[in-house]
Amino acid sequence: MDLDLFLWNKTKVDILKYLFFKEDKISARELENKLDQSFPAIKKQIDNLEKAWIVNKNKTWNRWQLEVCPNIRPLIKKIFIYYLKSFIDDIQKQNESFIKWVFFVDFFHNNKDLWVDLVFIYSKVDKLFLNDFKEQVSAFLDSYFLNLKIVFMLDTDYEKRLRFADKFVIKLNNYKNFTF
Repeated sequence: MDLDLFLWNKTKVDILKYLFFKEDKISARELENKLDQSFPAIKKQIDNLEKAWIVNKNKTWNRWQLEVCPNIRPLIKKIFIYYLKSFIDDIQKQNESFIKWVFFVDFFHNNKDLWVDLVFIYSKVDKLFLNDFKEQVSAFLDSYFLNLKIVFMLDTDYEKRLRFADKFVIKLNNYKNFTF
């Protein structure tokens, strides 16, 4: 799924990503600086989102703030989460020659058991290739304004830690068969 096509506009997608994953209330002028886009482009998309009843503008003290409408928030959040997980699933399938497992632990830091959000278990591969892969994943997650804790672990280390009953990998196994 391509969110830019789904929502018809990259600026609109960026505004919603920022509201969901960075700050839940922000002014249009602040968005101009954060998204590095022109004010007229941002204003036009905010107007469209407001007409579609997706966002509200509320006056707080002496400035207008934008926020996602509470009744639509859960639905749009599910779409974004689905897209995030689909991207990770696709990247795993494209690199199945060296990515063995992906554990979706917690994108929103709600998990009390583990300190990590996303774990990739991989087989031995060229270091430059692995670094490129890490950069690709990081760039995508950064585009969502997500500050996730990601672990890349060699499959031999994972299996060794599993044999020694390492608490981290035992807890991690609860997320191994994640489906969406």
